[in-house]
Amino acid sequence: MDFFFNNSIHQLNASLFSSIGQDASARTVQVALAGRNSGPSGPVESRDQAALEARARESIRVVEGFTKLTIKQKRAVKTLEKTTERLGEMKALLLEARELIVKAQSTDTTAETKREFAKKFDQLIGKYNLRAKGAGHLGTNLIGSSIRDIFDANDLTVPIKPKSLATTTYQGNFLGADYVITDGCGDIFLPNIFGSTLIQFPPPDENDTGTLLQSTDTVAYDSTTGAVSITREGEGTPILEGTLERKGVGVLHSYFYGSFEDETLRDTALDDITKSLSSLRFNIAMFDSQKTRAEVALKFSEGQIEENKGVAARVEAEKFANERRFSLEEQKRQILFERSLTDSLTYGTTGLAGILQKSLLDFEI
Repeated sequence: MDFFFNNSIHQLNASLFSSIGQDASARTVQVALAGRNSGPSGPVESRDQAALEARARESIRVVEGFTKLTIKQKRAVKTLEKTTERLGEMKALLLEARELIVKAQSTDTTAETKREFAKKFDQLIGKYNLRAKGAGHLGTNLIGSSIRDIFDANDLTVPIKPKSLATTTYQGNFLGADYVITDGCGDIFLPNIFGSTLIQFPPPDENDTGTLLQSTDTVAYDSTTGAVSITREGEGTPILEGTLERKGVGVLHSYFYGSFEDETLRDTALDDITKSLSSLRFNIAMFDSQKTRAEVALKFSEGQIEENKGVAARVEAEKFANERRFSLEEQKRQILFERSLTDSLTYGTTGLAGILQKSLLDFEI
């Protein structure tokens, strides 16, 4: 009898403790669920988050605007860099040409040597003009033109700010060593690049190669009026006469200076090229100044890009940090819930389904 009585008490105690354990487990799960769902539903935003995001959007807009502007500014800088580089080469060629005139003035120089100096002089002037014609960048030439009868250089205009109607203009100046002869009929004649021929422009015939100049030709030129005539040896009628107009720096080919054999014309050649060098030096300084201005404008734009990229990056970094913190908190709550759930399974025999059913049905929000 005692045996059966004791056994019943034992079973009652076991059932009681089992029920208590299951209730405790269910309560533990309820607490874990409450902790699991007690956090924010998303990343916490700062009170001025809307203002920060608006500023970030504005910064992105500024970056896009200045990025487009820097394309034009970089073009201006590259164009001016090429211009100043070519001007340095052109100055060196004029200095070399001037040296030939000085050598031709020596009393020891023979007439034949003077004519050789004159030919070299024309070659240098031709090279000078090639430098001017090839000084363009992306179709903009600030000191020359690739079109034969155009003696106006390009200007380059760049907006001051993104989407602004206000602009900065980098002014060009034609600096070739060229000239035009207009005859009595109004037809114009241009020298070829090295001055060996004069070609009517536009040519009356596509096969017309122009008038070849010869060393025996007589060239009469009045620098005051511009009147010029070219006459073949032994002929009384000029093959060409008209008015000469200088273009660019104003240096002529050597046959206008008597092929350096006439002392007075040599002095004129020396005076012309000295004036041309003075003009070139002035223009070198002017284009250097414009290049500096273009570089400063580009540097400012690049600074605006970097500054506004930093603003947008800081806002984005803060947003990412908030999302990261939220993600870590979510992981932490999930881990605590799973640990509590695991610990709860050690009590009672109802099992996972029973505990979850009880805790979920009894859970109060």
